[in-house]
Amino acid sequence: MLLKILFTLIVILAVAVIFRTKKSAGGTKIEESKSGNTHNISPQTILYTLLGLIVAVSILIFFMVWSDQHQIINIQVTDGQGKVTTYQAHRKTIEGRKFLTLDGVSVVLGESDRVEMIDQK
Repeated sequence: MLLKILFTLIVILAVAVIFRTKKSAGGTKIEESKSGNTHNISPQTILYTLLGLIVAVSILIFFMVWSDQHQIINIQVTDGQGKVTTYQAHRKTIEGRKFLTLDGVSVVLGESDRVEMIDQK
């Protein structure tokens, strides 16, 4: 959630800087008020830097979501007679009381089955 907010703020900042740069009369000068120095930065440099930052954040978000979905979960199922069976599945294949194991076996649990899901670190 925090990454989505950060990504949105970066996009808003990029758009604001691009329009501000195009809108200004000089267009290529950014002044530093503390040191009094003037630096010439082209709008293309700002645009490509912000575009690179947006792409990098997008790749980071994609990788984090992908790695979370491919995390292996240990699923311990206890049936009505007390028999315990342990399965392993990727997080993305778990849908309520139904999941697909790493071996490709589709498992549908009954109402009387007790389920414990344990994340592997």
